[in-house]
Amino acid sequence: MEEYKQIFRDFLEEAISAESNKRYGVAVSNYYKSLTTICSYLIENKLRKNPKSHTEIFLFLKISFPEIHKIIDEIFTIYTDSYNHIIKREDCNKIKDAIKEVAKFSGIEKEFETYLKKI
Repeated sequence: MEEYKQIFRDFLEEAISAESNKRYGVAVSNYYKSLTTICSYLIENKLRKNPKSHTEIFLFLKISFPEIHKIIDEIFTIYTDSYNHIIKREDCNKIKDAIKEVAKFSGIEKEFETYLKKI
């Protein structure tokens, strides 16, 4: 489980760095990856399953954690828009809020507290 924390930290630090340099598309991509890392951690911790793709993450969330699935689903388009659209700082803020919300709602914010304080 420590591996998830390290992966989360790495994506988060890259996102923060990119955002501070006004590279919002890169920031959104890395914030979203940190968010899905938290979701993978939750799925493995609570369900003892190891999702291998976004599709599997969404499926596990939809079935077992519908409230979290709703949060993720609402911001997925921001992430996919980062592939070919100019992203704004507000988009970064929406994903950062989702990260905090998912961590709090799922009861795992203590495990990621050190990193969550950075956003």
